[in-house]
Amino acid sequence: MTRRGKFVVNKTSDARINFISDAYTTQQSAPQRHDCQNINSPAPPQISCSTRRLAQHQPTPQPILTFAQKLEFVLTLINRMLIGFITIYLCWMSLRLDRADIPWHAVLCTLGFLVLMSEGLMAYYRGNVWTQVCQRPEKARLHWLLQLSGSIIGIIGIMIKICLEEVHFHTRHGIIGLATMIILFISLLSGLSSLYATELKSRLQPRFNKTSHNIIGLITFTLSMASMYYSFETQLFNDFSLDASTYLDFRLLLEITTIIIFVLTAYGPVWCLLYSRI
Repeated sequence: MTRRGKFVVNKTSDARINFISDAYTTQQSAPQRHDCQNINSPAPPQISCSTRRLAQHQPTPQPILTFAQKLEFVLTLINRMLIGFITIYLCWMSLRLDRADIPWHAVLCTLGFLVLMSEGLMAYYRGNVWTQVCQRPEKARLHWLLQLSGSIIGIIGIMIKICLEEVHFHTRHGIIGLATMIILFISLLSGLSSLYATELKSRLQPRFNKTSHNIIGLITFTLSMASMYYSFETQLFNDFSLDASTYLDFRLLLEITTIIIFVLTAYGPVWCLLYSRI
């Protein structure tokens, strides 16, 4: 073979080697298909293709509610029904009067202290349906917003009563209402510091911050419910409530309902207070 022929053979051999090398590189870099037809699939041999597809499309199992969660849901529902009963009755009793005689104090204080404050306390409850989709920070902001709105509406109702009458705070309802308004400002400030407990942890311990707000808020709600309880003994209900001959029985019903609302609403803060460590 001539020198030229040897050169051609070597060139052809090099080309063949390069071709084999490229094919080998392409085969190594090609992604492997992990399906049922691939023998190199990483799935265990005992799991069939249909089983793996069924496992991929199988829905996530829903969590099973415990008896305590179901009970809390029922108690929250009953509490809302009782709150609605008193609120609807007081609004009906007040708004059916002439415009000049409407006791806006009773309407606004009921909406602020009874409705919004109770909903603010129940924002953390597991049985509260419309806050289950919220995370803990969202529940905290919702709680503070409801408490702030209820406080503003309740204070407006108290100021209306103060402006319309000359003699103030001479009944148990009025004295407890005054104490509620004073403690309410302290509760709002402690609630604001508790909302930003993480940012204030360098100056105030977060656990102490939240526990103190829990105590002050519970005292505020207790005083507001006590004032609501004694409001059924005022002259307003004796004049504009149901028939005087049956009012004693109906007043007892309203007072018992108020106590039940207080227990069902305040058991959450009391539970947190008993099981928290300062």
